[in-house]
Amino acid sequence: MVLCWHYSSAHFDAQRVQVIVANGASRELVVSWAVGVLADGDWEALGAWPGAAVGPAFWRGVSEDLDSRGVDKISLVFAAYVDARALCSGTTVLPPFGRILGQGNVPAGSGIGVLRAEARQAVREASGVRPARIALECLLLKPRAGRAAVLSPYWPAVLEQFRPFYGLRPHRRALVRGGDEYQEALGLSLRRAVARHGPFADQDAAVSFVGQTLSREELRLKFSNLSKAARPVLSLVRSDVAGVASLGH
Repeated sequence: MVLCWHYSSAHFDAQRVQVIVANGASRELVVSWAVGVLADGDWEALGAWPGAAVGPAFWRGVSEDLDSRGVDKISLVFAAYVDARALCSGTTVLPPFGRILGQGNVPAGSGIGVLRAEARQAVREASGVRPARIALECLLLKPRAGRAAVLSPYWPAVLEQFRPFYGLRPHRRALVRGGDEYQEALGLSLRRAVARHGPFADQDAAVSFVGQTLSREELRLKFSNLSKAARPVLSLVRSDVAGVASLGH
């Protein structure tokens, strides 16, 4: 699918999948995917790629793919490793908001899942490192809140890495917050879809499934109450998928 030429930010995440191997057993692989945010606040899934988002080779492959689909510039990339600088010239790499969280998947509706969502929101909405630290310390004082389960054991050091984010102008921070919210919602839907599907025949099948699921869930979210409340006009204008190319792509 053709993309826009400039994105204000791109938010990368990873989905673990089970792939069947020769003896009928399965092994775990990673499919990376991303959400892009435009300067007007609209957003879209950028795609899915095989492998973890680590190393120059991975990022060169993603860069070539995005370039072939019309992307010329991505101002901010939220990814776990600085290798993402190879994505576009002049790109600034910042840590993803999810790095503040504890390890392992937990049900979104569980106590830990709810606290993690609150922690992520607190970091997104804080005005600086100190307010974010205070908000997270208060979160950990809640009943049954466990530091190891809710937050990464290194969260104070990770939080310091968000200083460039808090240094952005309020409008840019709002765009970034929106992108992470969309990524979070897509990630939840994607994990459920992958769990329902079960093991894949091979990695290509897994990548294709992830890409198709992201496209489908993007449309669903753009018609959801959350998306309409945040971008009421843009959701209607860009809902005609057949006309995407004519809307500046």
